[in-house]
Amino acid sequence: MRAPGRPALRPLLLPPLLLLVAAPWGLAVPCVSGGLPKPANITFLSINMKNVLQWNRPEDLQGVKVTYTVQYFIYGQKKWLNKSECRNISRTYCDLSAETADYEHQYYAKVKAIWGTECSKWAESGRFYPFLETQIGPPEVALTMGDKSMSVVLTAPEKWKRNPEDIPISMQQIYSNLKYNVSVSNTKSNRTVSLQWNGAYIHVLLCS
Repeated sequence: MRAPGRPALRPLLLPPLLLLVAAPWGLAVPCVSGGLPKPANITFLSINMKNVLQWNRPEDLQGVKVTYTVQYFIYGQKKWLNKSECRNISRTYCDLSAETADYEHQYYAKVKAIWGTECSKWAESGRFYPFLETQIGPPEVALTMGDKSMSVVLTAPEKWKRNPEDIPISMQQIYSNLKYNVSVSNTKSNRTVSLQWNGAYIHVLLCS
């Protein structure tokens, strides 16, 4: 009952438009999971700690303009994390170098395919350990010729860095036991000398 003399309160009805605008302006509408086949071959390609997640588009969706969303997980943590630059993308790779920059941690990643309001289940990578799995790129090689000698200088590649202005870090600083196998051939004498050096900078002097 209402108090005497007070008008009855009418229920507040929001215009239908206000109830609908949240979908296009906010996050994407959730998709129906399992409606599409999953992406395949979810793997990390890592060179000098530049860690890129790659995958193959679902075989049954060739020619269909699907998009993909990626999440990653730090081993030992409790929840999956989003990569905003890899949400609803059309390419089949995602650069997770910044998210996996601590090479002593281990990581997982997962990706799903999306088409309209349908999506696949998550396809998950294996555990990724950058310190053990990154590939070390070839060193820079500089040759200096003398009258009867040759100097070979090898410089280890640099580790991936987040910003160009960051101080460069040699892969030699991360892997102190990094070794180079150097073979120098003398075409005149048909003689080859093979040496192994442990260090970022190598000098080899050979008499002709």
